[in-house]
Amino acid sequence: MGTDAGALRVLHVAHVLDGFEAGGVGAYVRALTHAQRAAGLVVEAADAGDLAQPRRGFSASWERPEVASALAARVRRDGVRIVHVHHFSQVGFGIVEAARSAGASVVVTVHDHWITCARGQRIDRSGDRCPGPSPGRCAPCVRPDGLPGPLGRARLRSRLRAAAALRPHLWLTVAPHLGPPGATPCDLPLVQEALPPEPHDGPVRLLYVGSLIPTKGVDRVVSAFAGLPSGAATLDVVGPAVAWEGSMRFVDALRAAGIPGLTLHPPGPTAPWYARSDVLLFPSRWDEGCPLVLREAAASGLTILSSDVPGARVALRGYPVTWVPDEDWLGALAACVPGVARHEAAVFPTLAEHVEWLTGQYGRALGASH
Repeated sequence: MGTDAGALRVLHVAHVLDGFEAGGVGAYVRALTHAQRAAGLVVEAADAGDLAQPRRGFSASWERPEVASALAARVRRDGVRIVHVHHFSQVGFGIVEAARSAGASVVVTVHDHWITCARGQRIDRSGDRCPGPSPGRCAPCVRPDGLPGPLGRARLRSRLRAAAALRPHLWLTVAPHLGPPGATPCDLPLVQEALPPEPHDGPVRLLYVGSLIPTKGVDRVVSAFAGLPSGAATLDVVGPAVAWEGSMRFVDALRAAGIPGLTLHPPGPTAPWYARSDVLLFPSRWDEGCPLVLREAAASGLTILSSDVPGARVALRGYPVTWVPDEDWLGALAACVPGVARHEAAVFPTLAEHVEWLTGQYGRALGASH
């Protein structure tokens, strides 16, 4: 991990760090790692694949003793002082105690509902919001992953007990509703610089950035866009096309829509999309954490139409936004057709400011371990 004897040694751990599966968490961890190195810390990042071979099945969502052993060995070998965990999927809950036993202080940042929900978003297989975890609700929801009824409920109880027993030295959370109670709020920084807007003629340019999955609500805006008069606007949909419940039917339906003015684009750098667009659409069905896409759009001064979910309010603070009822996306889009103006760009923490704040939190964690 490096040889700087006097530097604080940090190891970030997440489920995935590269590719579309890494999502906002991966982008944040990668950017944070580089910024902390620039500030003089000795920092590395590891994901599940760096620590052990992938393993399928429900138990792998929380029980990975081989990952815990590999992490503990790495902590001892490299003299890691802080293990900062950002996601437990495929790395298992055991890494917290393993890191503690190996002599590191453990910080956990909660980015979503995954600790208490094996599906991560508390959205059930019918697309409805779940009121909270319980063996009876969770077992049928994750059953396609190989859980029979009574055995499934028993294993869910084991998973929930393991989640409740997590004891890091410090909890951070990107949004209060993600918990746990008493966690310190973590105000996420921008991880890329905003580009200046590109002037354009013609219809209003609408933009969706995110995975093409039902919980993100992209179908809501595609359906609403189809109801606009032809040529009234354009809609760029930017993000990875991934399987949902093991099927590509949802994505295939979006591709087959054939709506004039609608274009689907693969994932890539997003800053240029904010610069060339007028309106960001954020139609998410789940509560969200603190979506970076909203902060990036606000930093570019875009008009924002958003579902009224807790994480969106956390991300946008006081930035002007139109909160759209679930059933009224067509009306919201129609109101944009005559034209929109950019807002004053929002200001969020920089990576350098975030690193300074986080270093203070590491000091708290180190103090709690003595």
